[in-house]
Amino acid sequence: MDTISNPQPTQFEQALAAALLAGDLPLLAVLREQWRSATFETRELSGAGFFLKAVIPSSLPRADPPNLELGDVFFEAKGLRHGGGSVLFIRNGAISMLEAYSHVGDWPEEITEFTLQYFDGAQRNIAALEAKVRSRSNRLAP
Repeated sequence: MDTISNPQPTQFEQALAAALLAGDLPLLAVLREQWRSATFETRELSGAGFFLKAVIPSSLPRADPPNLELGDVFFEAKGLRHGGGSVLFIRNGAISMLEAYSHVGDWPEEITEFTLQYFDGAQRNIAALEAKVRSRSNRLAP
């Protein structure tokens, strides 16, 4: 695996994060604030994708549920015949890593032309995401 230290997120990585963090849920608002303030420790290139590791300032609010994966965004991109998927990992209430991977084949050197889509179509299924969040929350439902 190739590792790049202290990377700046690419346009593609920023677009993935924006899509994964889109929506009107309190959890997503907390995570958007974290992403805006994040620094990035490493980008590991696996050959089939990447892992962008984030560091979130301890002064920022933490998410509930504290451990969750958001992965309802897939993409088509020039250089990837069958597109790929993505996952945003939340650990201990903070964004820890953004992963993207190809469904088939090697990861291209750079992704500049791409389209993003939710599993359920052009619009995110917020009700399904909210149900997932509620099932994993440490807080009791009202």
